[in-house]
Amino acid sequence: MNCLADLRMFSEIARSQSMASAASRLGMAPATISGRLKALEDHYGVALVRRTTRSFLLTEEGKLLLERAQPVLSGFAELERDMGGRRNAIAGGLILSCATDIGRSHVLSLVQAFARAHPNVDFSVRFDPPAALHENHFDVALRAGSLKDSGLTVRKLFDMATVSAAAPSYLAERGCPGTPEALSVHECLRLEGSSIFGDVWTFDGGGVGHLPVDGRFRASDPETLKTFALQGLGIFRLARADIDPELRSGQLHAVLEAFEPAPMPVSLISDPRRRLPARTAAFIDFALRHFAKGQGSQSLGWRQNAA
Repeated sequence: MNCLADLRMFSEIARSQSMASAASRLGMAPATISGRLKALEDHYGVALVRRTTRSFLLTEEGKLLLERAQPVLSGFAELERDMGGRRNAIAGGLILSCATDIGRSHVLSLVQAFARAHPNVDFSVRFDPPAALHENHFDVALRAGSLKDSGLTVRKLFDMATVSAAAPSYLAERGCPGTPEALSVHECLRLEGSSIFGDVWTFDGGGVGHLPVDGRFRASDPETLKTFALQGLGIFRLARADIDPELRSGQLHAVLEAFEPAPMPVSLISDPRRRLPARTAAFIDFALRHFAKGQGSQSLGWRQNAA
């Protein structure tokens, strides 16, 4: 038996006080109504109605069932309305997982712009270790560099330029490295868990490629690395956008610029399901448009297909 459908039927029978009227309102044959009512009585093991040629009355058990069924039916109707409203409503919570080595200025500009356009979306922005794609729940993730096939949907958003830099005080004391190999005698500030800014740095030109680096200081937060660098504790690498103000002001000086690799792609990762919540689908579409303004080649072929 379909308990919810049978409760709806019983409620209509009680309201109509007529099997024929209930059958007409529900679009069912009277014989079907009669059979399902009998099945409902058999299920509970009690008579629910008392029928005579002139009257149709609920038994005490029928009255109890009707009383208890009303909140259930009302609650389900409210649930149906709420879920139907969410089908196209851009509202609710959205979890954005960003790798710690992605430029935060890029991330925050996107979140700020989307939040202004959609004030009913609540954000939880996390900065996770780059490899932690399957360890935590997220709605959308941002990761840099090449990605292994994860079964998730990947869309390129933009290219992220990197830069190596240090404070003038550090360079005055330890000298400025002329080649990547010279980093072997320098304090290199490393970002834990990052394949870009961690224990191996990648350079282009001169056949250098991947270069192991070392030093006394490492941190899991890029802002901490920047603070270390500003204090003259070593050379570090980050997304250029995140330290551009300090480079412009002279608080930090770029080094080895001739050896920096080409900007690397930053991709947006999402569940491959077709029926994404409207807020998630809208965020993906918004992110593609947001970065396309500065990335003319970005395809906008994807469009949301929300549940």
